[in-house]
Amino acid sequence: TKVHKMSLLNSSKLHLGFSIAACPPFILLNSKDSYTLIPRQKIKIDHGFVLSEKLLRVLLDSTNQHFKLDVDPVTGEYYENANGQVEVNIEENMLKKTHNVKQQDGTVAEVVQEVPEKKFHLHSHITLLYNNNHVQSIPVHGRIILPTLYISPQSVDFGTCLVGQTSHVTVRLINPSNSPLRWSAQYAGDSTDGEYSISPGEGEFTKSDSCLLSISYTAKTRNTSAGLYSFISSPGKRVVELRLAGTGSHDERMQRLL
Repeated sequence: TKVHKMSLLNSSKLHLGFSIAACPPFILLNSKDSYTLIPRQKIKIDHGFVLSEKLLRVLLDSTNQHFKLDVDPVTGEYYENANGQVEVNIEENMLKKTHNVKQQDGTVAEVVQEVPEKKFHLHSHITLLYNNNHVQSIPVHGRIILPTLYISPQSVDFGTCLVGQTSHVTVRLINPSNSPLRWSAQYAGDSTDGEYSISPGEGEFTKSDSCLLSISYTAKTRNTSAGLYSFISSPGKRVVELRLAGTGSHDERMQRLL
């Protein structure tokens, strides 16, 4: 929950009574059913924005770029409603991330990756109903930035390796956003001619950060094998892929120093 303070001033010469209301996910904290302000009196009211799993679920499930939300007062479930009090707009951008990747010949190349970023803008109003039946609407805005991640490099070729020997490389998984996320790796591909493994196979970022992953390859035959690790992040279910390749050999000259 993110909290802000709102100041209300009775600039008239009369006593002023009013009630105040907000539409979830915008909330009022420690508010009363009604207020009365004497002339020149000023009060501060705390209001906030609550990011919940129920809200995030309906945002991620929507196929629309612009829509309105309402909430069931009993269950607290959000749903799309053309007459809803919360307007949602989705903004999608491609972020360009530059990083250095070490090549097989030992040189370092600068690589630019495009990383998708998705933002949800939520707009609503805090409504004040005065005792003279005047209604005042104060606009409020909340922004949700989905966490994202990318991997560097995006592919690894182990080259030719001695059959039975295990080779290792490291890659970096990066969370460029300030939002926390969880991730897990899933493998698909060959396991007959070569065996790939990863450590760790899952993890969590609490903020903008990165971690090193150890990728290993063990050649089983002289054939070329290919593998694919898919990294799935939550929330958002963004998927990034790491492609792997390696070839086995019985030539002992292909043995590597570990």
